[in-house]
Order: sequence, then structure tokens, then C-alpha cells
Amino acid sequence: MKEENLIDKLIKGEKVKCKACHSGYFIPFNTTADKAHSFYCSNPKCNFIVRIDPIIEVE
Repeated sequence: MKEENLIDKLIKGEKVKCKACHSGYFIPFNTTADKAHSFYCSNPKCNFIVRIDPIIEVE
């Protein structure tokens, strides 16, 4: 079984528990999970954010 990291799970839209507060779940910011670059915790008392820097290759 292949191990998936946090970023892969978030992009697939899986429900991932917040690593900071352990009570909220990550939600994509302003778009769908497959297009999001930021995910925030659903717990209003937690300010944890995960940001993804996309790799863009220009030829």
C-alpha cells in the first residue's frame, strides 16, 4: 500500500484532521480541493493554514 502525504490527501478532497488543534478538518479556501493552493482549519478557534506552492515549468 502506497503511503500518501498530507498534500496528496488534501488535493484529492479527503477529510484530513487538523494537525494543530486535532478537532477541525482542512477545508479548501475559495475553490475546489483539486484547484486550491490554501486549506484552512474548520475550527473557528484555530488559525492553522496549509499553503501549497505549485511547481510551474516554463519552456
